[in-house]
Amino acid sequence: MKLTVKIRTGLLSVLILCTCACKKNYLDRKPSDLITEQEVFKNIENAERFVNTTYQSLPNMFQSWGWPLSSATDETNQAIDNSGADAGSFNTGSMSPSNFPMSGLWGEFYGKIRSCNLFLKNYDKIPHDPNDPQRRSRLKGEVLVLRAFYYFQLVIRWGDVPLLQEVENPFDNPNGIYFKRNSVAEVMGTVVKDLDDAMALLPPTYAERPNNWGRASRVIALALKGRALLYYASALYNPANDLSRWTRAADACKAALDSALTNGYTLNDNYGEIFTQYFNKEVIWSRPAPPAYGDGGIDREMNPRGANGYGNVNPIQELVDDYEMKGTGLPITDPTSGYNPQRPYEGRDPRFYATILYPGCMWKGRPLNPNGDDAPRPGQSATNYWPRKYLLEGVNLFSNTGATDRKWVLIRTAELYLNYAEAQNEANGPDAAVLGALNAVRGRAGIPAVNGGTKEVLRARIRHERRIELALEAHRFWDTRRWKIAEVTDNKEIHGVTVTGTGNVTYSYPVVEKRVFDSKRAYWLPIPQSEMDKVSGRNPEFVQNPGW
Repeated sequence: MKLTVKIRTGLLSVLILCTCACKKNYLDRKPSDLITEQEVFKNIENAERFVNTTYQSLPNMFQSWGWPLSSATDETNQAIDNSGADAGSFNTGSMSPSNFPMSGLWGEFYGKIRSCNLFLKNYDKIPHDPNDPQRRSRLKGEVLVLRAFYYFQLVIRWGDVPLLQEVENPFDNPNGIYFKRNSVAEVMGTVVKDLDDAMALLPPTYAERPNNWGRASRVIALALKGRALLYYASALYNPANDLSRWTRAADACKAALDSALTNGYTLNDNYGEIFTQYFNKEVIWSRPAPPAYGDGGIDREMNPRGANGYGNVNPIQELVDDYEMKGTGLPITDPTSGYNPQRPYEGRDPRFYATILYPGCMWKGRPLNPNGDDAPRPGQSATNYWPRKYLLEGVNLFSNTGATDRKWVLIRTAELYLNYAEAQNEANGPDAAVLGALNAVRGRAGIPAVNGGTKEVLRARIRHERRIELALEAHRFWDTRRWKIAEVTDNKEIHGVTVTGTGNVTYSYPVVEKRVFDSKRAYWLPIPQSEMDKVSGRNPEFVQNPGW
């Protein structure tokens, strides 16, 4: 059967079909959005456009696996219909194989993996570009990185998953194709191999070709390898705590960090600018964030109501409480920290002010007032905190002016420091390298250094640092699961703040929601029921995850 491939516009700005560089006979074809497989891969321009479409399933800020994940963990709460599909069914335990967040990603990721396999199958047919001798091999490297990325996303959601490395066409098999679930070890082995193979084909960065911004690079491949091996060494995947996995992860994370620093990806002096500047020296991989205005606009969704925003995502009190005091570097629960419960927002870690808007803080020229202009709509379960990270204060949502483009950060240098600190601590104990990596992140924030401690003490400090440094960046959901602590962090009441009076106000912290987490099943997502129905009675090796 002859395969046809549908070419769509994709992630990158270079994906503009049929530019003036296209051949005349291609432009003169009869109107259709279908071209044959041969036509795709006999032309390097078309082949690159095909590769561009494989980027389309990278995470976006408002996809169900972007920012909404923060509301399914101990970071934020959805102010609207928290029983909804994005986060609520995680928090209430009401999801099922037939209806759960991210269910559509199973088919979406496998669709992209199939595209990657199709490219690799046809790679030898793609002609070289005489004006860019590395272009053809670079595209192969990109595809290997993307295939590894999508397999990693499948593993962290479902554990054992089918490993498909060839193009499979169900139309050629009248009985259908019913695959077994390969082990996490097998899939992770393929992820690492793809990334290793990609490194030899990719440039370190695209500094000399800025039009290729957003494409996979060698630094990105190294960073993804470090992240994948860090996860693979963690408790969820490594219940026996095999130290060799931690050693391998530490080596990979160190290589990623060294490569990033060598290629100019250093910590940005201003933490808040990382998320509001379109180009930033700390951001290694990113994609465009949603525009400011309208439903789904980054500023419209997150701003308080008094700024004409929807106020739909609210940080919870538990996250606020975890920011240390700047002067001492101690938690607010420590009586020597300098914390004053009558002035709870003074003197905190500077990252608090760059991440969270709180009652009384100045925003767009006025203090935020949850009892006045910024009060939640009737029926909203608001915490009276709002996100600050990614928002531009100069955006005017009444006149729809002042917005500039921003990016959703996928990988940045601070994560690489913390990845290395964690893996090195678990592999070799609390040595100078661990403290150096941890304190590089704390130092940029202006927080006192951690001076030492046992492996267990440093483990807690590193985990805390990830919670603060990477807040609202879709890391916490996966961190609490790989550490196997979600049964604690996501299995309790969460709180907001109520402000009473004027002048010398008083603060109280009401319960916003009681969350549940079933440790017997919730560390893995259920395989979508639609997928189980396809193999029902045909393949006994393909089984549902435990508890579902």
